[in-house]
Amino acid sequence: MSTGPLRETRRFYLAAWRWHFYAGLFVVPFLLVLAATGLVMLLSQPIDAVRHRDWLRVAPAGTPLSPEEQVRRVAAAYPEATVAMYIPPPEPDRSAQVSIVPGHGAGGHTGHGGEASLTVYVDPYSGSVLGSQDPLRTAYGWANAVHGTLLMGTFGELLIEVAAGFGVLLVATGLFLWWPRDGERAVFRPKVRGRRRLGWRALHAAVGIWSSGILAFFLLSGLAWTLIWGGRLVQGFNSLPPAQMESPGAALTHESLNHGPLRQVPWVLEQTRMPSSGTLHGLDGIPEGMPVSLNTVVAFARDNGFTGYRVNFPRDSLGVWTVAAATMSKDVADPRRDRTLHLDQYTGRVLADYPFAEYPWMGKAMAAGISLHQGNLGPVNLVANVLFCLAVIALCVSGVVMWWMRRPAGVRRLVPPPMPKDVRTWRRAAVLMLVISLAFPLVALTLAVVALLDFGIISRVPALRTVLK
Repeated sequence: MSTGPLRETRRFYLAAWRWHFYAGLFVVPFLLVLAATGLVMLLSQPIDAVRHRDWLRVAPAGTPLSPEEQVRRVAAAYPEATVAMYIPPPEPDRSAQVSIVPGHGAGGHTGHGGEASLTVYVDPYSGSVLGSQDPLRTAYGWANAVHGTLLMGTFGELLIEVAAGFGVLLVATGLFLWWPRDGERAVFRPKVRGRRRLGWRALHAAVGIWSSGILAFFLLSGLAWTLIWGGRLVQGFNSLPPAQMESPGAALTHESLNHGPLRQVPWVLEQTRMPSSGTLHGLDGIPEGMPVSLNTVVAFARDNGFTGYRVNFPRDSLGVWTVAAATMSKDVADPRRDRTLHLDQYTGRVLADYPFAEYPWMGKAMAAGISLHQGNLGPVNLVANVLFCLAVIALCVSGVVMWWMRRPAGVRRLVPPPMPKDVRTWRRAAVLMLVISLAFPLVALTLAVVALLDFGIISRVPALRTVLK
């Protein structure tokens, strides 16, 4: 048998190995941050349920106060604040939540100034304020901000987008490198012996093989929220159109309903423009003659099939009442119950109604995936996500340890695999990586720079080639 194909396969293996190293070198710090902050967000849910039990749980005592009366009690406690949202109790023994924007001079009540948001917990039976917190200053809020932007704004968001895209390439090259050949199945049942490099390699390969599909899902679903690949390429083509009716046309999109980095609006709606109050058009809503108030909006939502939901108040003269139930904001766990409804603040007519059934296929996939991503589908989902985050951390640590142990004696740095001697093989591997990365513009740009440096400069400068060989 000719050894030509075997040699070619070996050379391509070395090229993929080198790309795997470079991708890992960039991705590992970000994966560690994403996995660690993911753990914090997952674990903060059951911890907060115990820690803030006195805020979340109440003793049912007769008939609850009306939603408007509950909000009035909050307004009395925070006279400088503006009410932005009301969340009715999901169960008889749960508190109501009122989101407010404290005004200047409210510091004694809130400890915040300016436009800081504050969530106030209210006993729906007595109207007493049970407690309050700034959702951005909780462990969940902090971890969520780091998870999305590294606390670096747009630049951090772009870095995470590049890292997530490289993570997809890392999964692809990792599967190619570690996939069992010649009937070998040991990679699925690693024989980890001691602390030697081969033991770390076996651990790294097995964890990678078993978690690769889940990691790809998390990376791709996360990429759908990013600025370029998500916002410019994917989300825009899968967003719902605005309501088909004449209206003044508010300039705001549904993204304005988010609270800072805490995303609460369904992915499929973020780029859809909000309707405006004041139009003569619309569908039947609150019966004519009834006042359009929080009480009637809540009653209308309850009578029209909403269970867990939130009510956003009109912001200005063009604003609308918005009733929303979404997996994104954890109002519901079943994505099929996703629904966003807008009511004219003057007439109570329905200006737009976006149920799950009208989502495009990718919008439905994102609504279903977000519950899984956030661990909202029950204890099994939560535990599985925690174990996955630990698996990602194990992958990162074992990869670094493995490469550290592989370095030549006396060299205190990670050393990449040697470049294939056949330049054509390296070129073909580079082209293949670039083709795969074309789906992710920022990754393709970064890869082109890396390929140029590695092939065009490092491989041609003897001093650099010696250092990085």
